[in-house]
Amino acid sequence: MSVRNGRATALLGLVIVAGSSARGQAPASSARVDTQPLLLTSPDRYQVQTILEPIRRVTLIAAADGIVRSQDAREGAEVRANQDVAQLDKAEAAALLKIAQAAVKEQQAALALAGAQNPGELKTVHSKSLIAQAEARLEAAQARAELAQAALDRCTLRSPFAGRITESFVSDGQYVRQGTVIAELVDLSSLRALVPMARAGTVVGAAVTVNVEGQPVPGKVQAVLPLSEGLTALRELATPMAAAWVVVPNTSGTLEPGQRVLSPALPTLPLATIPAHALQNPDGKRGPTAVQVIRSEYVTDVPVRVLGNVGPDRVQVTGALRPTDALIVASSVPLQPGTLLRFAGNPAAAGAIEATTPNPAAVGEAADVTPPRTSTSTSTRPAARTPAASRPATQPATATPAAKPASGNVPF
Repeated sequence: MSVRNGRATALLGLVIVAGSSARGQAPASSARVDTQPLLLTSPDRYQVQTILEPIRRVTLIAAADGIVRSQDAREGAEVRANQDVAQLDKAEAAALLKIAQAAVKEQQAALALAGAQNPGELKTVHSKSLIAQAEARLEAAQARAELAQAALDRCTLRSPFAGRITESFVSDGQYVRQGTVIAELVDLSSLRALVPMARAGTVVGAAVTVNVEGQPVPGKVQAVLPLSEGLTALRELATPMAAAWVVVPNTSGTLEPGQRVLSPALPTLPLATIPAHALQNPDGKRGPTAVQVIRSEYVTDVPVRVLGNVGPDRVQVTGALRPTDALIVASSVPLQPGTLLRFAGNPAAAGAIEATTPNPAAVGEAADVTPPRTSTSTSTRPAARTPAASRPATQPATATPAAKPASGNVPF
């Protein structure tokens, strides 16, 4: 075995377990396998969760000084558009309106009197001036009446749209100053969230699916923005990311503000950077993209998702990988999932693969090589396991393996 650039190339004794049990024995062959350790990064660093927010939010405030006489809608109440939410004391505003309305009547009478005193064509310049003054005073009185009516209307706080009262900040009988916050109203017909998305294909109006507390929810991109300072960790991913405001409909009312939202573009499994040629089916046309690893002495296919290129011949992937996996970079013969690889010596001591014997009766043929060493990530390294008993390389043993399941992937 030779080691170059952190890789281990070994002439391995292979025992083809799957498919050979029907014949009662496992044929032995040799292959040159090029492996390298996996340096994994925990996906927790990239699990950026945002929350759903109401599509619209408005704060209802007191438009004048006064006493809160009643609240028609309290916290948690559903309200209609233009529904009364709270009432301030109206006594003073109503009295001022009556005064203004009386002034209007007075000016109307004065105008009528001025016109009666100068009928028809007998109007002089002086009489026309008096009539114009009476008309102006009437218009001013009418304007003051409109202001008084507006002041009376401001004593009633109404909802500008249908929604829910989420907070109420005052009590009945409380004196409030102009500008005091009375309640907060939100529109829950649609919700939105600022979600990290892959920049490619994320455009305004595009349909997307986000994960809301474990459930897929369809939505539409409302706006696309650069990543904020709180999302700088996502720049470490090989996938170029952007922040998108995603609007999700809530016609059934099942969604609530504050629910957690997770982007489908973020990895949920460990990440690793590997040579591009180590990918199996990189185009994904014949099935999922995968890599082959040595796990518990068996060749295992692990499906992965390619996040992007990090160099001319290296890619970043995410999948159900383990720190004890040895990545198979190349092999002189095709390796089927379930192929049993037997190493001489103590595999656990070498730190290459998990010291787990799937079936003690399946001994296989020992190869006088040292298992490849692996690097481990501090965030994903599992607890130490009890090493299996070693077998001296100078005394290889051959035995017929016990019956094994049909060929297939070893479950993670």
